[in-house]
Amino acid sequence: WPPALGREPLWLLPAALYTLLQLLTAVSLYDLWLDDILPFSCCPMFMPPRSPFDPLPKWQTMTTAPLTGNVRRSGSMEPLYWSPCSGVFGLSRADLQKLPQRVVWFGSTTGMPPEAERFVRAECRAKPFLLFANFELSAELKCLLHRWVDAINSGELADAWDGAKMEQLLQLQQAGLDAFRACVDRLPQRTAGPPADCGFSPPTAVLKGE
Repeated sequence: WPPALGREPLWLLPAALYTLLQLLTAVSLYDLWLDDILPFSCCPMFMPPRSPFDPLPKWQTMTTAPLTGNVRRSGSMEPLYWSPCSGVFGLSRADLQKLPQRVVWFGSTTGMPPEAERFVRAECRAKPFLLFANFELSAELKCLLHRWVDAINSGELADAWDGAKMEQLLQLQQAGLDAFRACVDRLPQRTAGPPADCGFSPPTAVLKGE
């Protein structure tokens, strides 16, 4: 360290400052969720660049849990880290009903690389459409989610640079969010409690748009 500092101080000091700031971020337990760019970096963590129309699996989550840190409160759980399809952080049917949030998980698992298969339960692999929820979904919401997954699975990589197609996808996404909110607003406030049988779709079922 001293010889390097003496020979190339202008090169070493910026690197040392960068490393110290990275360490400070790590040891301070700063939550990078939704603000996840490390100091002096343009690379978001945990978000590899990809096209919505690529052939890889897609998995989406809609939840009433705020994504600004309130899920850290006692009795809450981060629904984005757990999934009914996960072979690592899985949720049973009973566990879904214990969540204090209303949550919908949906997507497709076609085009899965062999290296990723161990992270997904066997009965959830190679499915063109999967849908799970811990509350009753409207027919409109089921249809919109199915249409959204169909749209991204039937597109081409070049569609990500087509403004009109991306606008259609965003409008469909917003319609799904609005339908989700409408479903939730009709329900009583959710509190953690014993399991209940309401709106869970088995992983082997492929729901068709209604």
